[in-house]
Amino acid sequence: MTAVRTATPPKLDGLPTEEVWLQAPPATDFIQNEPVNGAPSRQRTEVRLLYDDQAIYVGAILYDSSPDSVLTQLSQRDGGQVNADMFGVYLDTYLDKQNAFGFEVSTAGVQTDFRATSNGNDFSWNAVWESTVARHAQGWSVEFRIPYSALRFPKKDVQSWGINFWRSTRRYRESAFWNFIDSSIQGFANQFGVLQGVQGLEAPLRLSLMPYLSGYADHYPHGKADKKDLKTTVNGGMDIKYGLNDAFTLDMTLVPDFGQTQSDAQVLNLSPFEVRFNENRQFFTEGTELFNKAGLFYSRRIGATPLLYDDLPYDRNRYGEGPAQVQVVENPDKTSLLNATKISGRTNKGLGIGLFNAVTRNTYATLRSNRLEEEFKVLTDPATNYNVLVLDQTLPNSSYVTFTNTNVTRSAGFYNANVTGLMTRLSNKKNSYALNLSGNLSQRYNKGEIEEGTHKVELGHAYAASFGKTSGNFQFTVSHSVESHTYEINDLGYLENNNSLENAANVRYNLYKPFWKLNNMYNTLGVEHRMLYKPNRLAQLVYFLETNATTRNFLSFGYTLSWLPLNNYDYFEPRSYDANHAPNRRWRDPSGWEISGYISSDYRKRFALDINGGLYRSAEYDRLTRWVGLSPRLRVNDNLQLVYSVDLNQALRDFGFTGNGGQDSIFFGNRTVYTVSNTLTGTYIFNARTALNLNMRHYWSNATYKEHYLLLEDGNMAPLGYKPTSPWADDRNFNAFNVDLVYSWRFAPGSEVSVVWKNAIDYSLFPSRNDYFLNLRNTLQAKQLNSFSVKVLYYLDYQVLRKALKS
Repeated sequence: MTAVRTATPPKLDGLPTEEVWLQAPPATDFIQNEPVNGAPSRQRTEVRLLYDDQAIYVGAILYDSSPDSVLTQLSQRDGGQVNADMFGVYLDTYLDKQNAFGFEVSTAGVQTDFRATSNGNDFSWNAVWESTVARHAQGWSVEFRIPYSALRFPKKDVQSWGINFWRSTRRYRESAFWNFIDSSIQGFANQFGVLQGVQGLEAPLRLSLMPYLSGYADHYPHGKADKKDLKTTVNGGMDIKYGLNDAFTLDMTLVPDFGQTQSDAQVLNLSPFEVRFNENRQFFTEGTELFNKAGLFYSRRIGATPLLYDDLPYDRNRYGEGPAQVQVVENPDKTSLLNATKISGRTNKGLGIGLFNAVTRNTYATLRSNRLEEEFKVLTDPATNYNVLVLDQTLPNSSYVTFTNTNVTRSAGFYNANVTGLMTRLSNKKNSYALNLSGNLSQRYNKGEIEEGTHKVELGHAYAASFGKTSGNFQFTVSHSVESHTYEINDLGYLENNNSLENAANVRYNLYKPFWKLNNMYNTLGVEHRMLYKPNRLAQLVYFLETNATTRNFLSFGYTLSWLPLNNYDYFEPRSYDANHAPNRRWRDPSGWEISGYISSDYRKRFALDINGGLYRSAEYDRLTRWVGLSPRLRVNDNLQLVYSVDLNQALRDFGFTGNGGQDSIFFGNRTVYTVSNTLTGTYIFNARTALNLNMRHYWSNATYKEHYLLLEDGNMAPLGYKPTSPWADDRNFNAFNVDLVYSWRFAPGSEVSVVWKNAIDYSLFPSRNDYFLNLRNTLQAKQLNSFSVKVLYYLDYQVLRKALKS
């Protein structure tokens, strides 16, 4: 389509019927990609686009043969598809066919915006733009005003942008695009149309300030005379966004406040691996898609638990040892973030550049020595600088090459870390075949005890390669990956375990158009062969078959069948390593099989239900694990929705590490593990700007050990007949309870008031009881943290301020 410049901006009332709109020819003839891939849309749509020196204007008339049937459920901003019709516009301003800005609005007037990238859609990205919606006898209509301050585009006299429009007609579960997005072709922005003739644009000065003021009242019953149960704090700070030029933006947070961030879903972790939690802090989720592309950046490392939190460093000869002689007065479980900065953008040559930097301050624990009758402080985490650099060059045919470097620099006396990675994707012109290559090098400096004048460097590496057919009904992938036993990225990344060598292959046959009683079907048959990198030994062989489908009445279902025909060997559960960090013991996990599946009913109905479950069986050890999850959801009306989820897991004759009596005495236990998780989520939407959200969760997990074994060198187990002396051998009973109640009001574009109440149980271990309701009662009677907070964030835009001052 050809862009049309206007001298008179349209009035935003949701009715694109003014004469100014007639200057632009309409975009019509939308094509479905769901439920019938390639069929014409059932309803007529007309979209027009105008632009001037300040903004892009989009007007759409969404005709409907039954206007009274248009669905209008309210949702939160960026809530995605709910039971409402929606319209969206997508702009690939650099025409690289990989990255785009997305702007959507529902019939209820709720906005959604995101960045579309080659790695998926980033809904944490937020922009300030305007939209209005109107209902009428012909259906409904919408008008957008997208200021250039919300976009980034190259500095050219005449520009061509990728563009597409989308319409969702919810009662049909229909998704339709102006330029057809074929479900059988991989990619999104590579299937856009082209907007030609955009000219004479100058990027405005993009400067916005978002100062905040917050107040907290936290109550926790310490039960100590020297500690107040009620603690009040007042905080203030600011986020800054500044356009360095037409392409690059500086984001900075000064004295950040993350106290209202959603609570983590704590679990009982019996595995040898770290639990990964989601990042909920907005600064670290918004606009970080470039930094996350290589999978080397895990922002939860910043402001995490201090390095020496569990091993407080102090002179035990002087102060004493053990809780009777040295008491912990205060030991912060999080480091304090001073500031964080992001610079990101993309040149008109397709080079994306990202620079991230964050600084945390020294963290100290306060201890008291009964021997000396004095308090003293010890450093548990030093002042640390975290840095990420990304260079991402787009190539023709949805290809790219990406360089990533992460660096962690700590104060003297602590080790530093550096990871460098290079990855590329090369595809053919039709984007039907793709080759992916990657290689990473990790370095740790002075890890461990440091002596003056000495330096120690620990190197590790990882690489991966895959090739496959990525489009069409028939697809396949073959892959090979390696992570050395010294590969380590966990200072600023997340890696569950290293020391692996994996080969995999799969074939897929997908049906994208309706047939029989199904709308679509996706089938995969594959094999995965895993080995230890050092020593080079078999770990696991898995064959699997997977199917996912949707029926014509929009019932979705799927299943996975897995077969492990050989003895599997777990080298990590024994937690025994040699001087080179390589596992020197293993546990033999006999062959077995697993089946899992799910069913999801039609979310258009007032009541919908999701069910999932599975079964794992290994005959030799008589191991059996079974699980089931139920999640009913009720849409009371267009304002109120309730979702309840319960997940039950029962592992019978589960085996795991319980302790050791030295390198050659590793103990395992046969345990029964029951886990129950209950979550209630409620959302009441007052209007498109105001909402009340409730998230309430109780988690209980109980591990009871039956027999104890000595792990033998060949991986088998010998019964002990007694309980070994080890804290790990004790039964576990873990309860966690959280309530997050959030009221939010967007009183102006980009500005918000949020009022939050949090209730968190002190995650204590109670005596082992297999009674769920007894555990719940004990949990609710335990010490609780209650936090009440109010935060006001105000958006100040330079262009708006300048215009106001001139008038």
